Amino acid sequence: MADLTRIARIATDEVDLAGVLASVDDPGHGAVASFVGQVRDHDPEAGGRVVALRYTCHPDAPRLVVEIVERVLRDLDPQGEASVHAVHRVGDLEVGDLALVVAVGTAHRDLAFTICRALVEAVKHELPVWKQQFEADGTHAWSGLSC
Repeated sequence: MADLTRIARIATDEVDLAGVLASVDDPGHGAVASFVGQVRDHDPEAGGRVVALRYTCHPDAPRLVVEIVERVLRDLDPQGEASVHAVHRVGDLEVGDLALVVAVGTAHRDLAFTICRALVEAVKHELPVWKQQFEADGTHAWSGLSC
């Protein structure tokens, strides 16, 4: 098996989905599980239609996302079989833009699914990233401030 990919990052530019998926491609992987989180036009916390988001993060977020990925892999992939690329975008995003992308390549699907889900949940709950939602009527509100 080739050297495994282990990428965890915060991005300020558009996320290249094909590039993320390609980064975990390996001839030894029979499975690639992925999660693509994109900006939607509604949210339970919004009073109206969402037209844009602004994600901001704590200055330690780039280090913390690496630590989150390392911890999940240590817990779920002690044999070191998985290739992983996890990226959370910050800055101004429009409806349809990619906000969080996680791709996991492994030899078998169960491990790929398990790691992918665990990474998404850990990033969403632990990474200090905050979301400001802009609505069609010009109002805005913050969410995700509990981190």
